[in-house]
Amino acid sequence: MELASPDTVRRVVTCYSVFDKYFPTTGLLDYTEGIYNDDPSTPYEQAKSNQFDYLLDQIECGPGVRVLEVGCGNGSLLERIRERGATGVGITITPDQVRVCSERGLDVRLMDIFDMDPALHGSFDAIVANGPIEHFVQPDQAAEGQQDAIYGRMFDIFHRLLDPSSGIRKVVNTTVHFAQRPEPQDLMRNPLAWRPMSDNFHYCMLVHSFGGYYPIDGQLEQAASGRFDLIREVDGTMDYFYTSEEWLRRIRLALISPTAMRIAARSIPVMLRQPMQYITMFACMLVSRSWNWQFRGSNPPAKLWRQTWQYLPTA
Repeated sequence: MELASPDTVRRVVTCYSVFDKYFPTTGLLDYTEGIYNDDPSTPYEQAKSNQFDYLLDQIECGPGVRVLEVGCGNGSLLERIRERGATGVGITITPDQVRVCSERGLDVRLMDIFDMDPALHGSFDAIVANGPIEHFVQPDQAAEGQQDAIYGRMFDIFHRLLDPSSGIRKVVNTTVHFAQRPEPQDLMRNPLAWRPMSDNFHYCMLVHSFGGYYPIDGQLEQAASGRFDLIREVDGTMDYFYTSEEWLRRIRLALISPTAMRIAARSIPVMLRQPMQYITMFACMLVSRSWNWQFRGSNPPAKLWRQTWQYLPTA
């Protein structure tokens, strides 16, 4: 079973390399939904701060607590961990993000969760995975029936990373789930194989842009069985809708700003390396708006769940 194929790594790294060229100019250094408390007028920066506080409160993050952040991005949550007097270690598969975090004085390693150094086993009181899990499985792996095994392997690694003598031993994640699972084989096709703006068209745009095949409700809980208990689950779908609309607004403004050409020039190396993914990403975000589509409506195609897990001792 191949847990992280080279194609998966390439697609995810390209995705965040493009983001890191455009998003910081809009005030978005990291890519997390906020918590709006049912008030869409809440400024995104405040909503994001609410999200950070929620995640860290869930794992009882305070002085002396040792936290691993999986998929740490450019380090904003790690900075909040440091502000609380805790010790944070981040991992990412994106070299540019390691560089940015190092410049911020943060402890971040270029490492895949499925290739964790065994020397880190038992080193942490808590783990945060704010958004990366939706990248862990690809449609081809789901089509081969590997999805449950990959999530099981993930929770096994989380379990070994936590210190069994710690009084906390918690994991908190935010993860997009399918509300109704599409056939993985369908999402391996070109988006243009489907009727424009159909569900499969949007899902294919997302896969070809960002990579990933989401879990469905209850799937992570089943995969965690025997290792962790799910002790809290909160629906954050509307929060992700508000966040995605704000991201779209800011990106549009950036593209018509006087600095738009300079921003675009910074992304040329990424475009030359992966031209089709680069083009598809912009079409996905700005033309089909497939990222926003998945959270819209009274019965959206995808859900965002915030989940908190408690470590279970094993025999």
